[in-house]
Amino acid sequence: MNSASRTIDTPTTLLEPDTGDPLRRRPGRPAGRGDTRGLLIDAALVLFAQQGIATTTLRMIATEVGVTPAMAHYHFKGREQLIDALVAERLVPVSLRIDEVLVADDVAPLVFVSRLIHRLLEIVAECPWWAPLWVREILSEGGLLTERVHARLGEAGRQKWAKRVAEWQRQGLMNKDVEPDLVFVSIMGLTLLPLAGTLNRSNLASSDLLAKHVLTILGRGLF
Repeated sequence: MNSASRTIDTPTTLLEPDTGDPLRRRPGRPAGRGDTRGLLIDAALVLFAQQGIATTTLRMIATEVGVTPAMAHYHFKGREQLIDALVAERLVPVSLRIDEVLVADDVAPLVFVSRLIHRLLEIVAECPWWAPLWVREILSEGGLLTERVHARLGEAGRQKWAKRVAEWQRQGLMNKDVEPDLVFVSIMGLTLLPLAGTLNRSNLASSDLLAKHVLTILGRGLF
């Protein structure tokens, strides 16, 4: 039986989050009430996720926080400067947490994919704006954050991931018919798209069910 025709089991242990991560800092949490600059960034994240960057003004963001436009301009000269801060202080740290999984070594393919799914769900639980913002402004054609995020991060983690997938295919551990460069995007899409329409979820009660669902679909195609 070749690798493309094998079926897999999804043991309960593979559906549990990895608790051995030494990096417990969680970038992207809301700012404290006294941090006006941080509150403006947090409000921008939510509004950008809800209605898009193009239709969101600095005045709208200030109103959401409950400060004057003049106060917003005190912290940011304009919306573009706020977006740059948002990318550097919220989106890049989130992306680096994903890259921590992508660059991990000596991990079996199924465990690797399971950890990535759980890392994505972990981030969405802490940052409910992230899934809809990713779909609207990073994944979609013409998204206004795509180039900014890529310019900050490059493609090192994703390139290493694609090479690892190709090596697993060579070893017969992964279906030879899948495209290495598309595996990461497929995992992101299957995990995040079901959550992209929900902004008010601080605790994903269904995360284990979603993780099992995604891992089952991917597992029977990848392995």
